[in-house]
Amino acid sequence: MNALFSYVRSRVSRRFSLGSLGPNEARIGFDFFAACCALAVALAFESVFPRLAQERDGVDLVLLPLGFIGLNAVFGIYTSRKTATARVKSALLALSLAVVGSTGLLWFGTPSTIVLWALLASVPVVLARLLLGLPYSKHKDLKALVVKRHGPVLVVGGAGYIGSHTVELLLDKGLKVRVLDRLMYGAGPLAAFRGDPKFELIEGDVTDITKLTFAMRDVSAVIYLAGLVGDPACAVDAEVTRHANIISTRMAKDVAQSLGVHRFIFASSCSVYGVSEKEASEKDELKPVSLYAQTKIDSERELLYSVRDDFFVTVLRFATVFGHSRRPRFDLVGNFFTAQAMNDGLITVIGGNQWRPFVHVRDLARAILMVLEADRVLVQGQIFNVGDKRLNMTILQAAEVVRAVAGKYRDVGISVRPDEGDRRDYAVCFEKIRTQLGFEAETLMEDGIQEMVQHFLTGSYRDYREPVYSNVATTRKFVQEFYDPDAMAKLYGPLRVG
Repeated sequence: MNALFSYVRSRVSRRFSLGSLGPNEARIGFDFFAACCALAVALAFESVFPRLAQERDGVDLVLLPLGFIGLNAVFGIYTSRKTATARVKSALLALSLAVVGSTGLLWFGTPSTIVLWALLASVPVVLARLLLGLPYSKHKDLKALVVKRHGPVLVVGGAGYIGSHTVELLLDKGLKVRVLDRLMYGAGPLAAFRGDPKFELIEGDVTDITKLTFAMRDVSAVIYLAGLVGDPACAVDAEVTRHANIISTRMAKDVAQSLGVHRFIFASSCSVYGVSEKEASEKDELKPVSLYAQTKIDSERELLYSVRDDFFVTVLRFATVFGHSRRPRFDLVGNFFTAQAMNDGLITVIGGNQWRPFVHVRDLARAILMVLEADRVLVQGQIFNVGDKRLNMTILQAAEVVRAVAGKYRDVGISVRPDEGDRRDYAVCFEKIRTQLGFEAETLMEDGIQEMVQHFLTGSYRDYREPVYSNVATTRKFVQEFYDPDAMAKLYGPLRVG
């Protein structure tokens, strides 16, 4: 009831005009208007051909449009299924008209009027969904639905562990790439791209509205990889985490929609499943056991609900990533085990029986590109787990793989210690992305570990315990700056483009 009062107050404060309608209000208003117009035409037809009509009360048929809207709501057309495909929504609308019409026949009689009403109403409401669901190549001449195809792809967080691989892959495909990144870990991961005319770097935070708006000008798509990543890092300060992970996502979504950007790919995490006794699919219940996972869920909901029909959002729930990157990390379990094996000769496993899905960082970049190149209708409003069933394994099994690979070069042992409170325990189903997009991992655990081992052997990495390799250590520094007015003034300083 409080939610209803809140909505009424909000609705009154926005006044009543076409420009003030929200997405759902517009959908409901359109369907109701179409149903009323169809009824008016059917009644006019009845007056011209009275022999086809039967006697009835004069106002009873007014219930048909109301029943249509009510049944649409029951079917979830304005809520849970508003992000469904055009075919699904069209089928549900047709079913709603059929049910309401059949009920009207039983209740009111007048078959000719009711059948005509259902047929007339089906044309605009179904056709509208089908047109909005068409690939843009089939209605590219409609000015309201034109997509920017040739602008750069904006990678928010492009200097990070996954972002630097993504930027490289996009450039290799010949795409123009623009990066917005506050460079918490420095600009080194992007140094190799600086001379490429298709590459542009904007240094700044995503919550700086000036830099965010500047970065999104004329872009064809947004790949959102920003925010604080990992359970330990996000546990450092809850308020800073919400600012960096939820508020920033909402700002990016709002600016993208305001500037007419139609593609938005968001990096989420399989951590949202928390604890699962079976391989968790995209339809399964979410059971977050950490602040990080909860912020990802909140961000997903922010993006997938109450958005325009021409705003194509895709959520990618990444498995636990591992592997070498231009911005190395050793706070990830697979990478950490490899660093311990090569430096200390001893892998420390906490618990060991917890299940995790793994995926190589290059494969994540491949998945992002596949979504970017996919038919927009296929990925609109969709959630995909990104990984490979072959890489579902326990923590101890991952340690055994690392020992087998690193053991070729030195003696490596495994020490198993009692679980210290990490409740996450989940394997994940990746059938949806495999069947719909054809994604499978190219780099399995053994090959990814072997690559990192070679980098250790050649001295590419410094001491793996250094803060630069840890999201937790860098997050602590960021938290200090967040509460320091002078530091934040520098963060939101003049625009710098490189």
